[in-house]
Amino acid sequence: GRRGNQSGIRPKRDPAERDPGDSEGFEMMKHKVTQELFAYWNALRDGRIAPTRGEIEPRDIRRILPYIFILERRDSWSYRFRLAGTGLCNIYGTEFRGHNMLNLWQSECQSKMNQLLDDVVGSASVGLVDYTAETPDRREATLEMVLLPLAQDNGAITRVLGAATPLDDLPWLGDYMLTRQWIGRAQLIDPEKLAAVDPAREFARRIAREEPPRPTRIAGLGTRHVPLRTERPYLRLVKSETLKSEDAN
Repeated sequence: GRRGNQSGIRPKRDPAERDPGDSEGFEMMKHKVTQELFAYWNALRDGRIAPTRGEIEPRDIRRILPYIFILERRDSWSYRFRLAGTGLCNIYGTEFRGHNMLNLWQSECQSKMNQLLDDVVGSASVGLVDYTAETPDRREATLEMVLLPLAQDNGAITRVLGAATPLDDLPWLGDYMLTRQWIGRAQLIDPEKLAAVDPAREFARRIAREEPPRPTRIAGLGTRHVPLRTERPYLRLVKSETLKSEDAN
């Protein structure tokens, strides 16, 4: 497995390795939450390879906190949730904290997600994923996920800031658990290509002033589906308000 960047210098990438869609930049991000989190992250990094975990101020991104999570890289096959927002809890309905992100995916997608996360921390790039999640009764939802590197004070990148949001306003989301998911498209993007579009500081400041998106409703226990024993257990997200206190431990 790859280690986080220890030097603070972005490794050069072979142009042949870049995704053909890289040149489309910011427009590739479909959901406003994805765009806003990238704008905030990019304003914080201010030309560096990545901002530090301690620079994140929850109140500055309070309108999108329900959709945000932070992963910690433990080893080459472990990206564990340190925290995640309550908006995702409404969708998945189980505990996220402490779970390995890689275990959420169908087996054929695990290696692809592992490689993407390794690339995000190894080259300080932006990961963008379109994926489909399914309920036990075969209802499907399409979601978008963004993955952004976070540095320690010494420059090592061992954490990933992310957000995941449904692309469609499906009335049943929150009433039925999502128990399987697989990747439709996964891309690694050079943040310098995205930075030229408009994630400036003023745009990042506007995020905090806007009204939050309509939250997914929480279902009553009677409408929840219990995962089959053969299905991988899924997540309940811890409250995003613990964002600052979590790192003190």
